[in-house]
Amino acid sequence: MPAAPCAVRRFVARAATRFVLAAALGLGTVGAVAPAAAQANGTILAANQGDDTVWLIDLATGERRAIVATHIAPHEIAVTSDGLTAAITNYGDRRGPGNVVQFVKIQDGTVFHEVTVEGYQRLHGAAYLPGDSLLALTSERTGEILIVGVVDGGVRQSLPTQGRGSHMLALGGKWVYSANISDGTVTRIDLTGTTRTETWAAGTRTEGLAATPDGSQGWTASMDSGTVIGVNGATGEIVARIGGLKVPYRLAITPDAKTVVVSDPEAGTLVLIDRLLGTIIVSIDIDAAAAAAGYEGAASPQGFALSPDGQWAFVAANAINRVAVVDLKGRRVIQFVESGKGPDGMGFSPVRVKQP
Repeated sequence: MPAAPCAVRRFVARAATRFVLAAALGLGTVGAVAPAAAQANGTILAANQGDDTVWLIDLATGERRAIVATHIAPHEIAVTSDGLTAAITNYGDRRGPGNVVQFVKIQDGTVFHEVTVEGYQRLHGAAYLPGDSLLALTSERTGEILIVGVVDGGVRQSLPTQGRGSHMLALGGKWVYSANISDGTVTRIDLTGTTRTETWAAGTRTEGLAATPDGSQGWTASMDSGTVIGVNGATGEIVARIGGLKVPYRLAITPDAKTVVVSDPEAGTLVLIDRLLGTIIVSIDIDAAAAAAGYEGAASPQGFALSPDGQWAFVAANAINRVAVVDLKGRRVIQFVESGKGPDGMGFSPVRVKQP
């Protein structure tokens, strides 16, 4: 992975789970308030790059229910549509090529299967295709999106991205998008093979990526310029350009396609953007919430996952080894839960890990 926007810093937190004390609602930058009546339930999966683990955390209690020992540098997590299984990409480093995918049963937190994708390196972005029998992966080193069988690890399709450093991917409709860091481009590939692959310039260090559910738009961000960019997938037209961020790192689009969610670790915020208007709705101050909860230093919000109903974001607070639970409708942090060292890639399942 390219140099992280904020180095992982070690702090001793004052509690494993804390609730934020006070703040205000409204537009602009907001902090966080005490827990709302709404309660998130299910399991958070946090990929901890600092200690090669994935933690499974129960949302109802804030307790760690399982620790998965991974291979080198677990980076991203994909969850099946039924919430029962998670796939973990192991990105690797100088010790290894990063071509192993592990599969975890969420109900008991155990690895039941793993595959080695031979001939490829630096597997990163991951998403299950409809039906959950195939997994889309970025092969960053070779600049391809791979469609891999989850049972045997066999490569069913190898789709060139026409870009270097293909890092994150996003699915929408019949398309898969990739963000190509080294070239500063976005690629859209038709999984059915009936439409030609298109690639568009989108800035420099385009790492994060999201797509609308129908695949008509791809959204990325230039970490160098602090700009979020929306692209018409059919024409390459820039449909939105939002500046003023510091280091926009990861992106997602809510299931109703109304809101683009962006983490900005340098600013310490989670930014919500109106997709149709191309304007910032609010910046939720994760750093301020962490400080109010008693944590020392910047939180550095990085990777995150959304709940299927679009109510919640589960944000890796990388520098304090915690996950922030964010109520997107209430626009506030309601809780911090403990993670392993240096969390980044995140997953969510509505399924709870069973008590032993």
